[in-house]
Amino acid sequence: MNVEGEILIELYRSQGRVEKVAIRSSRPLQLTAVFEGKSVNELLRVVPMLYSVCATAQACAAAQACRQAMALNGDIRVEFAEKMLVDVETAREHLWRLLIDWSNYAEEPVDRPLVSSLSTLLPAAKSACFGEGGLFTLEPALSLDGERFESVIERLSKAAAEAVFSMPPAEWYAIDTAEMFDRWLDQTSTAPAKLLRRIRDRQTGRLADAGANPLPSIDPLALCRRLGDEDAEQFVATPDWMGARLETTSLTRMVSHPLLQNLSEHYGFGLMTRLTARLLELAAIPGRLSDQLEGLRGDRIDTGSSGSKTGVGEGLSEVEAARGRLIHRAVVEQGKIAKYQILAPTEWNFHPRGMVAKGLLSLPAVETSQLKAYADLFINTVDPCVGYRLEVV
Repeated sequence: MNVEGEILIELYRSQGRVEKVAIRSSRPLQLTAVFEGKSVNELLRVVPMLYSVCATAQACAAAQACRQAMALNGDIRVEFAEKMLVDVETAREHLWRLLIDWSNYAEEPVDRPLVSSLSTLLPAAKSACFGEGGLFTLEPALSLDGERFESVIERLSKAAAEAVFSMPPAEWYAIDTAEMFDRWLDQTSTAPAKLLRRIRDRQTGRLADAGANPLPSIDPLALCRRLGDEDAEQFVATPDWMGARLETTSLTRMVSHPLLQNLSEHYGFGLMTRLTARLLELAAIPGRLSDQLEGLRGDRIDTGSSGSKTGVGEGLSEVEAARGRLIHRAVVEQGKIAKYQILAPTEWNFHPRGMVAKGLLSLPAVETSQLKAYADLFINTVDPCVGYRLEVV
């Protein structure tokens, strides 16, 4: 049994257009109820084993929510290092999708040795931050080896430069106009560049334009109150905020970058803009990690990253994972879990009437194989946390 479930997406065509989109999820969203009555330490041990996708982000969110619920005012440097590990995981996830999925879309061979080598990045980063000791526990001990972490950053940067950008990621991140972007497309032979060039040349870059309605920063107390309401299960399954169905993706995190602003004038928030957002986020991570490492070494870190204020015995953590904002809420009584909830980015993005549904509804009702190809590529730009099935009716 797949404990993480799947998403079923059905497209209904009528009179030359996609008339209806149905999105159904079999994700076991109430699985967190099994933690009730368990010790906090048991929860922290099990969470990363239950969620194979973005397990580091899940473990980070769980640890930080539980520490907050138990009023453990630990070392802010620990939480800073944990979020650096989430950034490494995000870069790895993006690289996997680019090297595997995008290569397949571009009809290019997959670099299997490089894909395989990426699996050692996160263990190396964890060891560089915490040694052989425990991490994502209530009171982990930071044991920073800056040189080892630098080598992780170098490996990330090298893989991205060679397989994606054909230049250092920081240089690619500095591209800020559609003209510069087009020159890069015409001069680069990596699979991501070939895919984007094909989209440009076939004039399909505006397809699946679902707009951009980013999930804003929400007051933690207000979010905790909403998660404590009687209909909280329905909210977790199909979330909205103040009646709005919102999005949390690479695009919403990178939407203010000049290149995305420029591309949106040409392509709206369709395929081209969304795919490019993932490249921008990948390009930003090595430099951000280097800055974070220097801050950690010199004790120059932003204490604003510490936990949010919530009720007594209650903790709320928000972690920007590869696929969007991940929210954990823990209510702890006498060292035991009284209530535990996870609000994942998949539920915002794949809301039955949300951004993905809107983008799919805008696709042209061409013949079945072409429609499926467009839909698959669009869904990949959002990237659910679980597998999905796509059916055209």
